[in-house]
Amino acid sequence: MSLNEAAAGAINKKVALLDQSFGRFATRSILAGVYLTIGTAFAGVVGQAVEELFPGLGSVVFALLFGLGLFAIILLGAELATGNMMYVVYGAINKHVGWGKGLWLLLVTTVFNLVGCILFAAAMGMSAKLGGMDPTHLISTLSEGKLTKEPGGMFVEAILANFVVNMAVVGAVFAKDVVSKFFVILPIIAAFVGMGLEHVIANFCLFTLTFFASDPLTSAMTVGNVALNWTLVWLGNLVGGGFLIGGVYAYLNKGQDVYRD
Repeated sequence: MSLNEAAAGAINKKVALLDQSFGRFATRSILAGVYLTIGTAFAGVVGQAVEELFPGLGSVVFALLFGLGLFAIILLGAELATGNMMYVVYGAINKHVGWGKGLWLLLVTTVFNLVGCILFAAAMGMSAKLGGMDPTHLISTLSEGKLTKEPGGMFVEAILANFVVNMAVVGAVFAKDVVSKFFVILPIIAAFVGMGLEHVIANFCLFTLTFFASDPLTSAMTVGNVALNWTLVWLGNLVGGGFLIGGVYAYLNKGQDVYRD
């Protein structure tokens, strides 16, 4: 299947589900938040264990394992806002969806992704492994680092992050089987996480896990800091994953068939 066919089929399915069965679309979006928070929590727990044995390597292990969440989302058919940014822009340029409907789809996906993150993070806050975690835990320190960045740098890092994430999403379209998708997704996602870039749904996961599990909370976790991060990062992700991947690949695939992916 060509990228044009895959993208058209995906955006048409997403719009139809949103219009005809809002509850099912919302549920798929909640599941994406849950799956990504599972991956984040697992990467954080293992990364913290490694950090205690080999200081400095915890964040590397976190980056290598974080992609399990996106792999689960793609494999299990959940709706991730940052991946949908690519499909919406690609679909809007090719007139499969209007810009207004596409923006509504992204907002709905984002809200219910956050709901999924909150649900799983709240449960993990009562678990033996993460409940009452020390503020020096890897998950807390990663959250603090993200919340103390300068706004301009945060926005640029968000552009870069979702550019990289949607490299993995497009790569997964071309991958022919589950094993191939696994080995496409995990290394590419490790690159964005290892570089410390800003991804809004990943930040949903980190911040909600920190909020529900850390005792005490990092001083950087204020309503203002969180709201600023999520807003700027969402916009930057739209530019990077939506226009710089979705828009560019839509342009690349408008030529003659011989040039299309």
